Amino acid sequence: MNMQINEKAAYVRGLIEGLELDPKDKQTKVFKQISELLVEMAQEIKDLEECYDDVCDQVDAISEDLAGIEDVIGEEMDDDSFCYGGKGDCEGLAYEVTCPTCGNVEYLDEDALNEGSINCSQCGELLEFDYSDDELDDDDTVEE
Repeated sequence: MNMQINEKAAYVRGLIEGLELDPKDKQTKVFKQISELLVEMAQEIKDLEECYDDVCDQVDAISEDLAGIEDVIGEEMDDDSFCYGGKGDCEGLAYEVTCPTCGNVEYLDEDALNEGSINCSQCGELLEFDYSDDELDDDDTVEE
């Protein structure tokens, strides 16, 4: 016999009532209170299970939506070309350079910038940096 928790609580309540205990006896009052508590707890558990199921459905829907977004983003931008040197992670890269040929944006750290040039990861164009007359200021950094 496979009973749900609320059915078990009702069964225990029925057993206690079936004992035909003296309603004035202190033990009878305790049994009845325990019986009522079990029924209330079973209802709360049932309500929580329903909420849990709803949350699981919502998480699944969000996960599906996120997968769709990831697919769209993946089509628009290849992680291997997103940052200089094939890094998919741009953390610590403070400078942004746009290739004049293809418009690809490269993200560089200060060491790469000091080398004086890089090849565009999209089209291979040589991008040279000549800032001997210019000073880099805070406006040239990528905001995090």
